[in-house]
This record gives sequence, structure tokens and C-alpha cells, in this order.
Amino acid sequence: MDRMNADFRHWLDDTCANPNLEETERTRLLVDWEKAPAARFCHPREEHLLPLHVCYGVANRACSAFFNLEIIGKKASTYLW
Repeated sequence: MDRMNADFRHWLDDTCANPNLEETERTRLLVDWEKAPAARFCHPREEHLLPLHVCYGVANRACSAFFNLEIIGKKASTYLW
């Protein structure tokens, strides 16, 4: 389980923060997020990812920073645009 969580977090961190991604590619990756490693294991329902999609849609660029943290014993990530 920890490996699946880490794989998805790594994918999401890279997708949101990688300054070398073209925005068309970043958009495609976020639209097709279900194809990411362990996507549905980490997010059986997408409502927790919708705010991230909205923030990216408004900014249309890589995030400025991201933070990995733990909330009630669960690993989580936050992104700043």
C-alpha cells in the first residue's frame, strides 16, 4: 500500500511541478489522471482531486511549490499556484 501511495504521489508531484512539461502535456496528464500509477487505489472517487484540477485550470502553469505531509496518519500532498 505504501508503494502505491508513493507511486501516485510521485506522479502527481511531477505532473503538477515539473517546469519542463509543456502545458498541453500537463493538461493531458491531469485529464487522464486515472491512468497514473495506483490512481484509483489512492482516489477511489475523484472529489478530492477536483480542487487541484480547478486550481491548475485557473493557473494553467506548473505549481510554484508543493508539500508532502501527513494528516491523521495518512500521507498527503498540497500544491501552491
